[in-house]
Amino acid sequence: MRILVPLDGSPLAEAALSKAFALAKLPDAEVVLLQVVAPITRVIENGDRITVDQQWETERQQALSYLEAVRSRPGWAGASVRVAVEMGDPAETIVDYAERTGMDWIVISTHGRSGVRRWVYGSVADKVLRGATTTVALVRAAGPGRPTS
Repeated sequence: MRILVPLDGSPLAEAALSKAFALAKLPDAEVVLLQVVAPITRVIENGDRITVDQQWETERQQALSYLEAVRSRPGWAGASVRVAVEMGDPAETIVDYAERTGMDWIVISTHGRSGVRRWVYGSVADKVLRGATTTVALVRAAGPGRPTS
């Protein structure tokens, strides 16, 4: 079983890790922790000029460092876990990555927005749920007034 866990570096996104930890214990489970970096639309300068490629590499390395830190957590002991960083629109990239690499599950956190806030801001989890051709497990993140599971 191949399990994709998209993370964006936030505690809300990490709510999906508890479900992923449980699935990772299944026989022959392989987990991929994925972070999607937004496309580089402008070059940030710190006095020295840098190229878009240099900026992408910097952001990729930061994402890899974060994912490696998540992978080293005790919950993954004994599990097969890889990390990946992609560039693009988060929802589209998650769905594309899952299809391209043959994932069986996508375990993703939902930030719990509803009503107008969800309509205005959109929802990566909702777009993944609607666009994926594989099984998607939505894990509701804890928030103000909501208990943690």
